[in-house]
Amino acid sequence: MNRILMTMLLATLTLAAPAAASLMSFDFTFTGNGATATGAISLDTAALLATPGRYIYDPGPNYGNYNATSGLTVSALTVIVSGSATPQANGTFTLADFDGVLFDTSSAGVNLALQLVGQATVNGNWGANVAIPQSGDPLPPPQSYTGDFQIFSPEAGWAPYGSNPYELTTGGGEAMQLTSFAPSAVPEPSTYALLCISLVTVGYVRRKMVKSEG
Repeated sequence: MNRILMTMLLATLTLAAPAAASLMSFDFTFTGNGATATGAISLDTAALLATPGRYIYDPGPNYGNYNATSGLTVSALTVIVSGSATPQANGTFTLADFDGVLFDTSSAGVNLALQLVGQATVNGNWGANVAIPQSGDPLPPPQSYTGDFQIFSPEAGWAPYGSNPYELTTGGGEAMQLTSFAPSAVPEPSTYALLCISLVTVGYVRRKMVKSEG
């Protein structure tokens, strides 16, 4: 009986592993000029980010033609802004409030399992805006060659928007710099769900086997 239960549990966990691996979440913080933006982003093509390069999520026509190494799919995005002198610029904004995300791992790549801000790249630390002109780069200035993380929003509305590499500006005009970008410590809901299913399955099978033995 124990062997059967263990086999079922391992099979369920094996199914859970690919689902968890395909989704990666990060927590981030921008601060500056009295304002703060904290947020979380989930990328369901995170496996591609292990390859150094620039990745762009663009549901509209605004950013997709700019040196996109591959498509980036964002499954969830939440940004909470506080401290803006403009009341309407404060509050919680979600994926529907934005129209683009740029995430650049830099030419050297970064370790996605660790805090990204401060990691060394070829041209400086990730998180620091270092502009080094390179011929043939189709991205318009300003741009950074240590990597990048920016969130773009439509002109209409009060959602914060990317204004420079590693910079987010509130709807009220306060520029904030990226101070933290690290993997989330809490497992994804899909992982929890699959684990719960495995436990329920094991419990059900055990109950049926106990009844049959009785």
